[in-house]
Amino acid sequence: METTIDRKEWITMKFECPQCNKQYEVPEDKLPPKKKVSFPCLNCKERIALDLEALRNIDAAGAEANPPSPETGAADEPQAETNGDFRKKILRQLKDLPPMPQIVFKARHLLANPDSEMRDLSALLESDQAIATKVLKLANSAYYGLCGKVSSIRHASSMLGFKALGQLISMVGTSAVLGKTLQGYDLDSAGTWRHSLMAASASRIIALGKNPALESDAFSAGLIHDVGKLVLDRHVDKRKSDFERLTEGGRNSMLVAEQRILGLDHAEIGFEVCQYWNIPETISTAIKFHHQPSKSEDDELAYIIFMANSIANMAKALEDSESMIAQMDGIEAHMYMIDDEALAFLALTEEDVPRILGEARKAVDSLSEEMQIVAA
Repeated sequence: METTIDRKEWITMKFECPQCNKQYEVPEDKLPPKKKVSFPCLNCKERIALDLEALRNIDAAGAEANPPSPETGAADEPQAETNGDFRKKILRQLKDLPPMPQIVFKARHLLANPDSEMRDLSALLESDQAIATKVLKLANSAYYGLCGKVSSIRHASSMLGFKALGQLISMVGTSAVLGKTLQGYDLDSAGTWRHSLMAASASRIIALGKNPALESDAFSAGLIHDVGKLVLDRHVDKRKSDFERLTEGGRNSMLVAEQRILGLDHAEIGFEVCQYWNIPETISTAIKFHHQPSKSEDDELAYIIFMANSIANMAKALEDSESMIAQMDGIEAHMYMIDDEALAFLALTEEDVPRILGEARKAVDSLSEEMQIVAA
């Protein structure tokens, strides 16, 4: 089956169904490397097959033959903030971030120590009454199936177990920091928090299958993987017209737009935030490379967060009826968002993706309601 290709810009892939000629447009930067993809046409259900490697070769040849010029609109490309002073300004603003509750770090230290006992974690929780109250509320929620049965922190510790209690502390401790409205990114507090929970849940599920020892780190890293957006939001908001023009219609990812207008991106700044908060290097590194794990020297956690973030984005696309890409039917049609090399690295198959997405979504649907109760 051949597909007609129309090239409007190098960053956009336009193609049409060979059967009914319905046209589609997909951002090139959102497509996985070295992969052939196919999906059903929304109109006639005929399958559309794309050889991405061949199409990228066409793009490269076209770019060499027709370099951009002011007459073709390249002069309108926004200029990035590339000077060192701007980066220093960004880093100085880390002190304006709300502090991460110390109990989260202390709990992580206990969880990482093989000699720690449940009573140590219980005693830590009891030292912070505000956190302890929220933990008890969540422990008694429908999500954990212990409705009304948990009367104390020590009881919650014995009922939930070491790792589950640690993850619960991470959620409660980070919710106030991460659940913020980001005006520059057009993300409301509910959407920001839901994406964080989705990535954390998917990360935990993937880690359990690949390397169970990484379960706690994977959950924590997934939870805060987009923390760099908290710092960049005000700067994106100041140049919102440029940002919206670059991302309009899904032409570019947020990461590409950040690099073009700011000269850095939220993954880089997320790493700096982790350093500022003294978060362990394993998590900091995973967050730094969560969009480009191939540059992480085969860091397992970076690949886990990358895959979890892709699945969280897929879940959002499936829910977003206004998205052009989301008009394609079902999970199978969204598999173009999943990278083959990352699947292979994590010993996953395409059949695993719907399962992980379903399990993570089920957890998030429940947790989102319960976290609202805790925040009240």
